[in-house]
Amino acid sequence: MAKIILLCLSMLATGSAVAAQLSIIIDDVGNSARDFALLDLHPNITLAVLPSSPYAKEIAEQAQQQQREIMLHLPMQGSGTIALGPYGLPDNLEETAFKQRVEAAINDFPEASGLNNHMGSQLTQLPTEMHWLMQVLAKQELFFVDSRTHLASIAQQTARVYQVPNLKRHVFLDHQDNPVAIERQWQKALSVARKYGHAVLIAHPRPHSVNLLNKLNLPEDVQLVGVAQRLALLAPETATEPSIRLVGSEDSLVLPVHNKPL
Repeated sequence: MAKIILLCLSMLATGSAVAAQLSIIIDDVGNSARDFALLDLHPNITLAVLPSSPYAKEIAEQAQQQQREIMLHLPMQGSGTIALGPYGLPDNLEETAFKQRVEAAINDFPEASGLNNHMGSQLTQLPTEMHWLMQVLAKQELFFVDSRTHLASIAQQTARVYQVPNLKRHVFLDHQDNPVAIERQWQKALSVARKYGHAVLIAHPRPHSVNLLNKLNLPEDVQLVGVAQRLALLAPETATEPSIRLVGSEDSLVLPVHNKPL
């Protein structure tokens, strides 16, 4: 936990008290050389790199030089048969092999301070595999963000069992890749942040999304914060939250955009 606490405190020191906070994560980073342009976005936008993608390592290293937050976007078993790559987590691995894959990704990307799931609509529903994952993250002192690719995910509640700092996605920016839909989702994220104090918005490196984030028309009453910075603010209250919640239970903060596996 020491690494997470130090990171959170250092980032918290730069924050200011406002009514609402928004955390933006860009997933799928590293597949294209165009993704280097993401390094020009607001420094509080988090980049989640696909560990086996061709440009992931170089982007992660440059992001670290910027003191930008980097996460691992780890492929996990979804509902289909898409290849997961050398770091991917299918649902048929034994414990040792499963943990070795997670540890290999973490060791190869020391720039990352946390992890979220790429796909994973199947794997995030499986208690055994989620316990294995959180055991590794607790040992490695990384935080976890549940991308919520399926409403029945138990990833976040399992993270609480192992006291892994955690958040979950509330809005996907670009599930529909057109400017009108993206603007609608942007406004939804702002609305959730204002209503509940914080929202996690996940985007992808698509032209319409990057265009919106380049402009980043952020209202004065909403502050853009990194994931670790938000976790630092939550630290006192999460210490008193129940460790386990019922599978499929939701609190009022979750406003899922859809229930379709990605």
